[in-house]
Amino acid sequence: MDHSPRRTLAALSLALIPVGAATAQVVVSVSAGSFKPEDRIEAKVINKDRLPVSYCIELGQWSPHAGTVESTPVPFYVERKNHDNWNVLLIGPDIGSSRQPATLSPGTSSEFSFRLHDIGEMRLVLHYWIGERDNVCKGSTKGSKTAKSKLFSILKD
Repeated sequence: MDHSPRRTLAALSLALIPVGAATAQVVVSVSAGSFKPEDRIEAKVINKDRLPVSYCIELGQWSPHAGTVESTPVPFYVERKNHDNWNVLLIGPDIGSSRQPATLSPGTSSEFSFRLHDIGEMRLVLHYWIGERDNVCKGSTKGSKTAKSKLFSILKD
């Protein structure tokens, strides 16, 4: 009995495992699957790699809350699904805001909280770089990797 097709299939499936594992170096998680407008959303950036990772924190972001706004610095973009497309939400001023590089050590995490007023299906998108870098806020995402959270919803009251 010829086992070469099985061996080929097994070798191919084993070759794909490291590729899949490499994409899970950084995880962005959200505290729940659904929220109401202006609920506090807790998000976590987790470095599962054995190397440090760097990303940019937008310090000028703010969130609506009880008729006012509160400062909510975050390192990710918030995207809302509109039919089959994803659009970036503006969750604070993008003119004149301050940006700061951050490095996350291997096996550690950082937490960020924010609020959203928009309703719909959302996700968080983080651009990050392998290694400790201080130039991650220069505007270009060239050479970066991307981590996306699972989908979550903002539901009407």
